[in-house]
Amino acid sequence: MKLVVDPRHWLDEHGNIPLEPARLRRNMLRIARIIEYGGPLKPDTMLETLIECSRKPKRKQCPGLLWVEKMPNNAIAAHCPVCKQEEIYVHDWETTEWADGPMEPVPVEVPVDRSVN
Repeated sequence: MKLVVDPRHWLDEHGNIPLEPARLRRNMLRIARIIEYGGPLKPDTMLETLIECSRKPKRKQCPGLLWVEKMPNNAIAAHCPVCKQEEIYVHDWETTEWADGPMEPVPVEVPVDRSVN
């Protein structure tokens, strides 16, 4: 399945991931992850991600992980090398908040209690 996405069409009026409908939110989170991985890449480079393939060939979940590639035209392409059924092309992603990759670490202002009770 080939999907071509302009993420601006899936964001709310403030450029944020919408809360509803749930399916749109889930799909946009997936696209945001692809942008986070692919945005910092140089053109004509690619890497494996920790994004699971969503396809189910013969009703069985594909075990593959998506690879993302920065295309010469700056689009980001994602594909599953295992089932070869998932292809996603993302264009006009450069102004999204995920374009530069994951956010920089920030200091912890208030310690979080991580103890198990």
